[in-house]
Amino acid sequence: GSGIVPSPFRPHVPADRRILLWTTPHSTSTHTAMLESGISPLLQVKIFENLLLSHVPETRESYGAGLLRFTQFCDRSSIGESARMPADRFLLAAFVADTVGTCSGKCIRNWLNGLRLWHIFNDAEWHGDEGWLPALKKAADKGGVSFKRPPRGPITPAHLRALRASLDLQSPLGAASWAAALTAFWGCRRLGELLIRSPGKFSTTRDTCRDTRVGVSVVDGHRVLSIHLVWTKTTTLQGGECILTAVPHVKSDLCPVWAFQNHCRINHSPSADTPLFAYRAPSGWSYLLKDSFLRSSSTVFRSASLDQVFGHSYRIGGSLELLSTGVAPEMIMKLGGWTSLCFLIYWRRLAEVIPSAISRAWKDRITEFARAHGHPSDVDALSFDDD
Repeated sequence: GSGIVPSPFRPHVPADRRILLWTTPHSTSTHTAMLESGISPLLQVKIFENLLLSHVPETRESYGAGLLRFTQFCDRSSIGESARMPADRFLLAAFVADTVGTCSGKCIRNWLNGLRLWHIFNDAEWHGDEGWLPALKKAADKGGVSFKRPPRGPITPAHLRALRASLDLQSPLGAASWAAALTAFWGCRRLGELLIRSPGKFSTTRDTCRDTRVGVSVVDGHRVLSIHLVWTKTTTLQGGECILTAVPHVKSDLCPVWAFQNHCRINHSPSADTPLFAYRAPSGWSYLLKDSFLRSSSTVFRSASLDQVFGHSYRIGGSLELLSTGVAPEMIMKLGGWTSLCFLIYWRRLAEVIPSAISRAWKDRITEFARAHGHPSDVDALSFDDD
């Protein structure tokens, strides 16, 4: 499904470089205008390569997919090269209308975002919010309901214990895997912020390494680690802090502080640019990859007859676990790097969270009232018999 009509404007390049290297006649006029302004071809290359670096590889690949679908639509509809960019509002409306009902509305919007970036890179006017486009985007949302993914389930303590039982925590791979799982869970972090996608896409500006700052402290008798992440989805290169707090004794087998320190002890003496959760292997350091981690853990969960989960499930499960124990939503928001309380859409099993919260509130009010009036806080100890 990725075939297109051969054209010198569209060389065969990786998806994440289509935004930069797929062109139209308009692109030629833009380069000519730059030359007339005194911008040499070498400086033009620097401009466009740095524009490409302003977006992470996953975003560029996703946008490249949108550009591919738009190109295929234009090929089928015999749209001329010059009409493809700047694309007028009628062409964009026809593209959206043609795709309604074939995928989710979110997917179509993402394709449009890719086209918009393609226009920006080529200094072309963008008409994607004009005329019928806003209404057609709403139609795409309605027409793509059947393609929406079901809500992601959470990782639970049962999942984590099944994973722990399958790992040798004294082995390099087992220690790294266990530490990554608990860091994602208790730190409410995306796996993409902790693990790398592939060795070829590893970058010290995007992927946190072992030389990162790790703060160690004790708060109210609990050990706390603060791990600096060099990149997060919301802050990008500003990075953020992943805070891990030692859990109470009843869940000490799921303690993220112990797991991370165990990983550092077993996978010791790395070079500065070794990924955070890389592990020792006979041939040197091996990377713990996001996809392989998910595949191996999913196999464990299926064998244990537990709900199937996905990468985001660690983040969801950690926030749910903290909510159910009474941690304020605002604190969880800060912990997981959310910029608003929108993370509450990830709540699962509200039948557990809400009664638990109400019960805690009742207990607090009872204790407060009893203390104010000199009564025991244990309701069962109260006597209402007449004197």
